[in-house]
Amino acid sequence: MELAISLPFLCLLIFGAADIGRAFYYREAVANAAREALRVAMAQPQQATGNTVCSGSGGTASSALPASGGSIATIVDDAAVESSSNGAASGSAISGATVTVIWHCASGSAVTNSTSGGVTDPALAQSDAIEVKVSYPMTLITPFAQQVVGGTVAVKVDLFGRAQY
Repeated sequence: MELAISLPFLCLLIFGAADIGRAFYYREAVANAAREALRVAMAQPQQATGNTVCSGSGGTASSALPASGGSIATIVDDAAVESSSNGAASGSAISGATVTVIWHCASGSAVTNSTSGGVTDPALAQSDAIEVKVSYPMTLITPFAQQVVGGTVAVKVDLFGRAQY
């Protein structure tokens, strides 16, 4: 009789602890992917990508992880490899995440160190800042929590960095 009363609470406790552990794991995977995406986006070889995105879509480009093509495929695939178990973008622990890269633009080109006029505040449009946002929809396994929050929780990271070009 006591087991029948305590078992639902024990299961809820176990599943809740598992969800909390998974949330920390995915938070770390998303943060690592965002750091890698920012590291790649800030590098000199990506200046052409920034210019392409600025001239075509106003400085913002998004892609699912792993990338299936598009202007930021290199950035997204490098981010996917960061959380991969097999060294390939397709093996990423956060497959299905969305990666958004935002360049500050001026006259259809990405703002660079030489065109920023010394402005370094990432909140200002004339700075040479690059922003990377990564969002992953984590599915909960705790039945009660699924009903309360709707089944998924968005794990998000938003980072800024200065262009190295």
